[in-house]
Amino acid sequence: MNEHETDRLLGIRTAGIQDWGLRSIHDNRYEATPYEGLEALVEEYRISKTSSVVDFGCGKGRTAFYINHRTGTFVTGVEMDGQLYLDALENRELYMIKKKNRLRGSVTFIRSRAEEYRVNPIDDVFYFFNPFSVSLFARVLSNILESMEECPRTVDLILYYPTLDYLSHLENHSPFVHVKDVLVPELAEKNPNERFSIWRFDRSK
Repeated sequence: MNEHETDRLLGIRTAGIQDWGLRSIHDNRYEATPYEGLEALVEEYRISKTSSVVDFGCGKGRTAFYINHRTGTFVTGVEMDGQLYLDALENRELYMIKKKNRLRGSVTFIRSRAEEYRVNPIDDVFYFFNPFSVSLFARVLSNILESMEECPRTVDLILYYPTLDYLSHLENHSPFVHVKDVLVPELAEKNPNERFSIWRFDRSK
């Protein structure tokens, strides 16, 4: 199925790219993760039903809805842009209608800058599709690590289309360890960046 067909299956509207124009140099444009990528991710990286996933720069909510649909876990989308946040809320209403009484877990959206998001002690999977500069990424990572100090647990980071800046920061300035890459079939054959890079830190030990 193409992205419009999968959108219809979920009852949502998430296609398209949104460029910010003249905005902060720290914030990148909106572009949803391709569905074929999300399918590969949930097939190779098992997300527990008891996990709490946070999608930073969630846009219209595609990743949040797809992960909830496939795994039944709890997903929180964090979005700073007012219009995209409203689009995500509208999609949530449509998604709830489509799922009726079959909704497992939950999908929630918060309008906030990523670095101001208060990390919940149960949050244990964090998703990034290059939503902002590496300096903001470092601040978000610091918040996650602070939460892990207060509530020791294992945390995974999932980076789609990972940039060298993000990877370098994780490797050289964080306790997270690279676990695996999940390639997006066909797309990765033409572009090796079409992959998910998964990193983990077990603070419970």
